[in-house]
Amino acid sequence: MKPPTEEHSLTEPGAPPRLMTYWIGALVLALGGAFVPRPEFRYGFLMIDTVIHLVIFVFLAFIPMICFRNRKTTFLLAISMAPFGYLLETLHVLVTEENFNAINAIANNAGVLAGLAAGFVLRLKLHYERRTPDL
Repeated sequence: MKPPTEEHSLTEPGAPPRLMTYWIGALVLALGGAFVPRPEFRYGFLMIDTVIHLVIFVFLAFIPMICFRNRKTTFLLAISMAPFGYLLETLHVLVTEENFNAINAIANNAGVLAGLAAGFVLRLKLHYERRTPDL
């Protein structure tokens, strides 16, 4: 039987490198998107650009919430994605000389909040599974 600290870990032994690869991929997508001019279809087709911002920042906040055991490190890394999103929007303005898009900045922050909430719920669920005695 595994010791209580290792039982029901947040991720399997092989999962953190894979999850961190996904996190780095989402980070690269966010960075790459900051230096690309906005597409013309962004408002015509369900504001797909804003939806992409939301999804990327959900991943950027959610993956740290499930990869690390230390709650303080986890929360600080996940919440730091909110100012990072604002920084990327500002860099986008400086590089492409387009107007600041507040809708995308709000989508970034909404994605961070959604990722934090989903990660918190998963951590809480696994915490109570650990405390439940086997019947």
